[in-house]
Amino acid sequence: MTKEQLAPLVEQRRISIRRVQDAVAKEFHLTRAELLSRSRGQRIAYARHIAMFLSRELAGQTAGLAHDTGARPKPGVSFPRIAMAFCRDHFSVIHACKAIECRRQFDPGMARLLRRLGAEVHDYDARQVS
Repeated sequence: MTKEQLAPLVEQRRISIRRVQDAVAKEFHLTRAELLSRSRGQRIAYARHIAMFLSRELAGQTAGLAHDTGARPKPGVSFPRIAMAFCRDHFSVIHACKAIECRRQFDPGMARLLRRLGAEVHDYDARQVS
């Protein structure tokens, strides 16, 4: 197959912000609407921060590829694009990403949660295309 023939297949396997939102909402027993709501309650805001962070880390990557190589992939989605998907401004997304990154560095439980959710997002999207 040529690059032109493969391009649509690769694009279908790109991880979407919506898929990240769905995975995080499921993990925290929330609806997607609750995750995207204006609520500032701790449980919802915490889940939303994780979803924003994972959107920055994962969205735009190709699902199903080796994703835990230890090397940090270059984020594929901009802060403004994530902000639009969460009905927030990009400063909120920057704050969420910094807060979760800091917590990941010092909290092994957070690091495990992020790895597990990341693997789930990759595996789910790979199964959907298969």
